[in-house]
Amino acid sequence: MTRRRFTVAAMLLATVVAAGCSRRAESPKGDPPSLNVTNWTDKTELYMEYPPLIAGQSARFAAHLTRLGDFKPLPAGRPNLELKPENGGAVTVLKGSEPSRPGAFRIEGVPPSAGRYRWALTIVAPGISDRHDLGVVTVFPDEASTGVASQPDDPTAIAYLKEQQWTNEFATERVREAELRTAVRVPAAIEPLPGGEAVVTAPAAGRFTASALPGVGSAVQTGQSLGRLEPRLSSNGDDRATLAAAVAEAESAADAARIDLTRAERLLAERAVPARRVEDARRALSVAEARLGAAQARLAQRDQTLRTGGGVAGGNAFVIRAPIAGRIAEVMATLGASYDEGAPLFKIVRTNRIQVRAQVPPSDVAAARGVGSIAFEIPGRPDPVALQPRRVRDAGVIDPTTRALPVQFEVDNPGGQLLVGQTGTAVLFKGERQRVPAVSKSAVLMEAGRPYVFVQVGGERFIRRPIEIAARDGDLIGIRAGIRPGDRVVTRGAYEVQLASAAKGLPAEGHVH
Repeated sequence: MTRRRFTVAAMLLATVVAAGCSRRAESPKGDPPSLNVTNWTDKTELYMEYPPLIAGQSARFAAHLTRLGDFKPLPAGRPNLELKPENGGAVTVLKGSEPSRPGAFRIEGVPPSAGRYRWALTIVAPGISDRHDLGVVTVFPDEASTGVASQPDDPTAIAYLKEQQWTNEFATERVREAELRTAVRVPAAIEPLPGGEAVVTAPAAGRFTASALPGVGSAVQTGQSLGRLEPRLSSNGDDRATLAAAVAEAESAADAARIDLTRAERLLAERAVPARRVEDARRALSVAEARLGAAQARLAQRDQTLRTGGGVAGGNAFVIRAPIAGRIAEVMATLGASYDEGAPLFKIVRTNRIQVRAQVPPSDVAAARGVGSIAFEIPGRPDPVALQPRRVRDAGVIDPTTRALPVQFEVDNPGGQLLVGQTGTAVLFKGERQRVPAVSKSAVLMEAGRPYVFVQVGGERFIRRPIEIAARDGDLIGIRAGIRPGDRVVTRGAYEVQLASAAKGLPAEGHVH
């Protein structure tokens, strides 16, 4: 009896162990692999996720549709999937429904019999009708024959979901070929034109006065009054009052000499005086007239000194005037202060027309002398300033310090957007053009001086791609290496894509369909 119980217990234990081993040997069934396809037309972008298609088994397609006009989700409409046998035959249509939320559409249906099909998604929505041709898809006869695993992810790819793209500022564009002007990029600085800079000095020793002292940055016109200089009284007789008195005294002496000469000539005619008396009177008149001329010249010279020194005399004070039109760059004058002759009072710089002084390598001198247009890039400013040179000058002498040829481009400066003394990069556009892949300048980012772009490789996948720049022309940047025509690059929202690269994988909730 005891032996029989032991035998039964042993059999039960063996059964339990075998069952446990059998359960451990069974591998749990995982979720079906997920496939996806991304397609662009001129109107919309389609990103669709779907399982491997098996004949006779219902399949669910999650379609995300984005308007390319504003990169926002398509808010309404009904999509349909069309499957046409590759060798011809009837078209199977799987109908979709209105979106569960803007941009997210669901299509559910049973695929046709096993085989290869050309498939397309069509969408009809208010204000838009579009068709996405998706190439060829295979419908398998059963699950065992699919042999399909989930599409492998590129480990360098950045996940940025449609929900994020629709919420944030975002846009992409297709890389296209364009003919861009070739250019030479050289260091440059902004300088005043020759004669476009003037220092106004005190024409004589005196005290500076003005009803209002002009400030730095004030715009002035040629001949505009900047103030007055009241000459100090001088012990050596060079003040205006003394000079005017000297002129009056010389005029009186000259008049007396003329009267004396007239009397002497009359007396000589009456033989009352000798001829020597007339000669002496004539010499006295000549001396008096010479002294009068000298006195008048000294007074006129004082009154006209500021015609070359920045003003004209008025009464016993000089009116200080601007010799050129421009803006006041420095104010050295102080109201009520006294200055010696030649002391600087103001510095004026012409800013409506300036020159770009570019340091051109000897190998590019011929191209620089024949440029048709230039642009000036300023550090920290996103857009270069386009300029049209009026005149190009150079001395034909290499600078011994930079080993480059200084070339001056005279250009207009409307609005004073370029500042005298500013440094940057001059882009000298040559005459020839080159055909290269091109993107908008907003697509190109910089890190440590190296340019890169974000390429969209799928609806929700992006790759950071370093590039080599071939040319810059206006809003376009030509690319020598890194991307090809047909690639799509991010032009808005690149910073958010960069932030998304810090996240590993998708958010836990994923998509909701």
